[in-house]
Amino acid sequence: MVGPVVEEDKRLESDSGLDFVVDDLPGIGRSYQMTGTNGGRITVIVHHSGRRVVHGLNADSDQASAVELSDHQARKLGAILGGAFFKPAVVEEVEAVFDDLLIDWVALEPNSPGADKSIAELEIRRSTGVTIIAIIRGDQAITAPEPSEIMRVGDRLVVVSRHQDLGSFRDLVVG
Repeated sequence: MVGPVVEEDKRLESDSGLDFVVDDLPGIGRSYQMTGTNGGRITVIVHHSGRRVVHGLNADSDQASAVELSDHQARKLGAILGGAFFKPAVVEEVEAVFDDLLIDWVALEPNSPGADKSIAELEIRRSTGVTIIAIIRGDQAITAPEPSEIMRVGDRLVVVSRHQDLGSFRDLVVG
């Protein structure tokens, strides 16, 4: 396996037994870089806002590409993306405020019972306790959709709910 590229101002996270390079990005968050089995590099930037950006580079150039990871490396990457090593401040605040609430995204498929029906027609909030806070339709975001909004195949619904209410919502709308 090819080892990670370590630049002078970065540190290898050696004490944790993980082979990635960590760099604090003042005002932004933290960067993690690992080198794949094919020599390509993956960099994950975890912003203080909670946003995560993944970059992949070829081994022999600065051109974006697929980076091949071993199973062990893929698990490490998953841990980084999942916040096991760095939890942005905003995420901690949201978890504290919304301890019992869940924000989730679901997509409507051709066989979804909610496709081509309005939010009001299904009485989603009354029957499931779930609120649709946005509908992503192509590259357009419909925030705080009206009850008369018709949900379409391919729509991605952003919902807020209690954990226990999500199942009934999925049954009613997603299928």
